[in-house]
Amino acid sequence: MKFSKILTCIGAVGAAFSAPVCPGDQGSCGESCYDPALYTCDNGQLCPLGMLNCNGACYSPSEYHCEAGTLVYGASTTIPAPAENPQSVAVPEPVQEPAQISAPSAPVQEPAPVPFSVPFSAPVQAPAPVPFSVPFSAPVQEPAPVPFSVPFSAPVQEPAPAPVPVAEPATVITPAPISNGDDILQFDGYQLVFSDEFEGDTLDRSKWSAEVNCWGGGNNEKQCYVDHPETIFVKDGQLHLKAIYKGEYQLNGTDQCTLDNEGSCSWAQPFISGRVNTKLANLAWKYGKVRVKALLPSGPFLWPAIWMLPQDDVYGTWAASGEIDIMEARGQDPSIISHAIHYGGQWPDNTYSDQLVTVENAQNDWHVYGIDWTEDTLTFNIDEVPTFTVDLNRSFYSGTGENPYTDIRQPFDQKFHLLFNVAVGGGFFDAAKYGEFDPATSAQQWTRPELAIDYVRVYQQI
Repeated sequence: MKFSKILTCIGAVGAAFSAPVCPGDQGSCGESCYDPALYTCDNGQLCPLGMLNCNGACYSPSEYHCEAGTLVYGASTTIPAPAENPQSVAVPEPVQEPAQISAPSAPVQEPAPVPFSVPFSAPVQAPAPVPFSVPFSAPVQEPAPVPFSVPFSAPVQEPAPAPVPVAEPATVITPAPISNGDDILQFDGYQLVFSDEFEGDTLDRSKWSAEVNCWGGGNNEKQCYVDHPETIFVKDGQLHLKAIYKGEYQLNGTDQCTLDNEGSCSWAQPFISGRVNTKLANLAWKYGKVRVKALLPSGPFLWPAIWMLPQDDVYGTWAASGEIDIMEARGQDPSIISHAIHYGGQWPDNTYSDQLVTVENAQNDWHVYGIDWTEDTLTFNIDEVPTFTVDLNRSFYSGTGENPYTDIRQPFDQKFHLLFNVAVGGGFFDAAKYGEFDPATSAQQWTRPELAIDYVRVYQQI
């Protein structure tokens, strides 16, 4: 039973028994009756079976513990250690440009088909990005229009992934292991030009900058990104970006706001979370291979992203200068990963191309998400299995508004930097499919509200 249905059931039962006289096979918890086979009552709070209550929030005692009414990461067990040989990824057969997508060279395991949906990025200064659908002559996946309504007045800095419509994932297969045991990949003709293994107990600030803002990415997201030790921290050789429910949080004197779109530095949001980038460190690359080994968050309305933005807006503000979404996911879709690129013109004249991939049990296994980017192609992959290839030998003009480009390959012929973040809620989650978003209720269902990064590595040709 999905959490959304559990919550509906709890609400209905509670409403029916304001002073409960429960059937013989049901227990009583506060003002609600419940099935002991599905739930437990901890200090008057109903939680899914096996979870405990901490000041109104349900949590898994295998991953968290409760201190003075606050959830703290760590318990009898912690986030599972990265697997040396991720094996559970499932990948789609190519839907577009079959010549560009090659099958894995290693033998494959038994097929494991599954389902999925998609994500994306946002615009600039005060507006919100809107994926736009325009026919064009190139062979990249045909985009679909996305409704959006946010006032726009000026370009913005550092957008955030924004929503695109849900589509059916392609047929999937399970690839062979990605490495021979040491998890260090070698690529002929390439050298390692950047890496962070996240050793020690502090984030390397010479590489990473934390973003601080409450804007919501132009997507009506419900978090304030803050540079706090509980939202951005390094532990056990991993970077953790964690979303935390606060009820209401407003930036204060200790928070140095980095983006005040629409006066949003003074806004209040129900969650805090973490977001980092390599832009200020001038760590950006044109072409090469990017690999990020990650464990995704688990819980409704959590939106993790591993992505890239242009270091300079050579062709104009978002999305004229492009965006590369290496990995995005929705918490309610535990087996679906999305890849996407954004381009075409400045919002609202932009468009996108995307691919949905089914990855069996993606939220509980470590996977390596990456791109292989050359002058001619941009190929996304999971655990070294190609999942989506874009031919760059074409014009990326959307066909609407002013054309920002003068040649093929633009804007994907410039340097891009890396971003990692965990957003919460917003327009990315269609209420018709995922239900209405209630911050307190959703947070109670989170089992691991963290994006954990084991390493990031960038290779370029020698």
